[in-house]
Amino acid sequence: MDSSTDDSITSNEDVTPRMTESFDSYSQQDVISDVNKDSQYVIQNTMYHYDNSMISYNGEQHEQEISIYDSEQYSKKHRYEMDTSHDSIYEHQNKRKKLNNGEVFDTNISSGEKYIEENEVIDNAEVYANESKVPQKIQRMMKKMGYKPGKGLGKDDQGRVEPIEAVKQRGRRGLGHYVPGLKEASLKWDPAEEEIKVVEDIKWLQNIHSVAPFTEDMNLLHWIKYGPKKHTIDDETMFCNPNILSQIIDSKTIFDRLDKAEMRKARTRSNPYETIRCVNFLNRAAVKMANIDRACDFMFTNPKNVDPNELLYFADVCAGPGGFSEYILSKKKWHAKGFGFTLKNENDFSLDDFFAGPCETFHPFYGSKDNGNVFDAQNQREFRSIVMGHTDGKGVHFMMSDGGFSVEGQENIQEILSKQLYLCQCLVALMIVRPSGHFVTKLFDLFTPFSVGLIYLMYHCFESISIFKPNTSRPANSERYLICKWKKKDTQIVMDYLSHINCLLSRRDDSNDVIEIVPLDVLEEDAEFLRYLRNSNDTLGKKQIINLLKIAAFCEDPTLIEPKQAEMRKECLKYWDLPDRTRIRPQISKPQDKAQEILGDSIGLLKCEATKLKNDNVRNTILNQPYDWYCMPCCSGPYLEEDKLATFYLSLGRKQVYRYVKGKWRTAADKGIKIELPSNTLVYAELVNESKWTGTYFAKTRALHIIDAYMLGGEDVSKLYLSQRSNLTKKFCDALWKPAPNDYTCIRAKERFLLTPDIHRRLRITDQRVKLSSNIAFELTKNPLERDMTINTTEYREMNLQEPVQEPVYSAFNSVIFIRSIVKPWARHLSQKANEFYVFNVSTRQSEFEVRNKLNNRPPDAVASFAQAFKERVIWSWPHDTNDTLNMNTLVQMINQTLPPRST
Repeated sequence: MDSSTDDSITSNEDVTPRMTESFDSYSQQDVISDVNKDSQYVIQNTMYHYDNSMISYNGEQHEQEISIYDSEQYSKKHRYEMDTSHDSIYEHQNKRKKLNNGEVFDTNISSGEKYIEENEVIDNAEVYANESKVPQKIQRMMKKMGYKPGKGLGKDDQGRVEPIEAVKQRGRRGLGHYVPGLKEASLKWDPAEEEIKVVEDIKWLQNIHSVAPFTEDMNLLHWIKYGPKKHTIDDETMFCNPNILSQIIDSKTIFDRLDKAEMRKARTRSNPYETIRCVNFLNRAAVKMANIDRACDFMFTNPKNVDPNELLYFADVCAGPGGFSEYILSKKKWHAKGFGFTLKNENDFSLDDFFAGPCETFHPFYGSKDNGNVFDAQNQREFRSIVMGHTDGKGVHFMMSDGGFSVEGQENIQEILSKQLYLCQCLVALMIVRPSGHFVTKLFDLFTPFSVGLIYLMYHCFESISIFKPNTSRPANSERYLICKWKKKDTQIVMDYLSHINCLLSRRDDSNDVIEIVPLDVLEEDAEFLRYLRNSNDTLGKKQIINLLKIAAFCEDPTLIEPKQAEMRKECLKYWDLPDRTRIRPQISKPQDKAQEILGDSIGLLKCEATKLKNDNVRNTILNQPYDWYCMPCCSGPYLEEDKLATFYLSLGRKQVYRYVKGKWRTAADKGIKIELPSNTLVYAELVNESKWTGTYFAKTRALHIIDAYMLGGEDVSKLYLSQRSNLTKKFCDALWKPAPNDYTCIRAKERFLLTPDIHRRLRITDQRVKLSSNIAFELTKNPLERDMTINTTEYREMNLQEPVQEPVYSAFNSVIFIRSIVKPWARHLSQKANEFYVFNVSTRQSEFEVRNKLNNRPPDAVASFAQAFKERVIWSWPHDTNDTLNMNTLVQMINQTLPPRST
């Protein structure tokens, strides 16, 4: 969705509104195009003026320093030098000074009377000024004929005073079309009042209160104030300067009669950050999130309190088509797992358009009603259940929300119409964000007691808040973002209170609406909070007014352009750490070409056969150095069809998954496998039949078990140690795990065990309880993500109760695969003295403990890469190999004879 299709001069950024219904069914993020959206950090600047083929500066000479970047690296100074050889903007400023009314322009003009009256002064002044240029002889002749300066000709001075001007067409306006107040507004614009910079000032309000103004035994319902629903906002001056509010409303009213295309073009030319657009993302929302993330020192994509081995969990609410999520995934790739909650159909997430990041680890949610309505209390509870189930009951690390809906014709009261949306986004955040997590949400004006009360409640639920307007938010609208940092633990009271208010608002009782949720006297007691809020409203309001006047000037003069657009694009993208490139759809590759690209010289691995473990080669293979090997139970066996054996799986993105069978790449969908993998994924895996106990019966399903990984979502892991590859594979599978119910094939990482004398106990074999492809089954430990979602583990923990035992998952067991982890001439040994593993090089006699001070100390050249491990893999067809004397008892006996006893 391109912002060029947006007709509203003060619109919310990206798209033409896709719905014009009431606010009962809102659309999200880029679905808004309205007149009452943002106020922006504006620009210190002068305008270029085109004069034929020459570009020149006009007006007085100005000089200004603009901080492009903070710190030493970004201390560049930019100065504006203005050429006074041309007089276009000079005339603009000169006329502005000659207006009688020196205050903000008056928009209460019902006709052109004031326009004519004010310009008479200007025109008469020009007549007097030019009179001295008329030859004296002509002046005397005109005086004899009865001419009086400043008067018309004729007996009663009824003649025309001002010269007849040529009619000028403005853009697509009709000839002579007059827009009341537009010219006056354009003459009020002063370039010297604007400011431009890359690094924005973000001011935080610290929550210094050790005790919240509400307790568990306090009934917050007494705080609610009811009254008739408001339909005006011009009297909401308690939290802002009354003059600023009046000027904002008046300024926006001017554009009601102006052609939307003309306004859009003027807005595009006047905004210094306009050409940044969406870069390589699906819309401008992604760039806004990048802007916010950088302003907050990357606390969303690089949080300080997240373990590097842990997935980064996030939620994106009211945010279709998903620009926010695409940005996060572009930074974290598959190491982040997202949960989406938005309206379905035309406002849905556009996952196929996630070119910058993998959409496979992002999971949309619509609720049991399948509508994605965030106002619905049942949807809210179900969404919380899904999130808690996938995050071990902890919640997401942060939540983003960017909701909005069309308010065409009611732009000035958008804040009033959006208050339930404000509330529900904050409510969901309190429901799913973990303690010490973060929250960012889009808001518009903050003038009413309802909105201010909501901000106040969120202020007490987090350690710090900030009301911030990024550069990427268009300066002439009222959009801003509430950023909440470090969520507190005890927020249940506020969450329940907001949930109750949401139920009241859902009644749609206009005669008995909720107009206050925090009493004014409670707000007044917190002077620091009110000071911060009023200062924010006044600051953003002033900047919005300046930019509305600027757009009016650009409407009046189509030759004006913003000269800093190209530079701002370059400098901002560099500061935000975004690539300066256009959006291009990824090329479609053939699986054989992609495999060649990934494997390179190792392409021969596709045809590499495994060594079969027999009684006569066991001592030369796995028993040569038993601690060098890991083993895994497998479903593949000698009596299965070739297309069911372990093989390579390659993904080109989403459902374009291929498996290597009989020398060719075949789509996995041909075998009825419904699976999604991020592009540039190459793994060695097998398709397994599983059985799960549902409580009443065993349900049989199929799953993809990854044995080893070469590349995961474009990340080359082939040179890592086997345990690292295995841990990353498990993390990869957790990120891909789909919320239930779904019909996708489950993806698991194979359990692996070090080859030790207790291998017979580690391979958890059970008698057949269900009909699988073998007579015995292997007991898999159930992934925490597939626990019974009806069991509230959070409640069990809070009550110090033991959680119910989860029934294991059973898979067919036909063989054991052994994979080398240490490469020759290195070998792993167990220190009898320290009882720790170390590696020893038989050639150099060098030895190193694998772990020192809890850090990896293993020499890199001792690590067996994927290629080395895969080439030397060994398959043991136990327990079904009846043609050989090697059985489990024999193998355990041989291991005990080879290895020294381990001290305890």
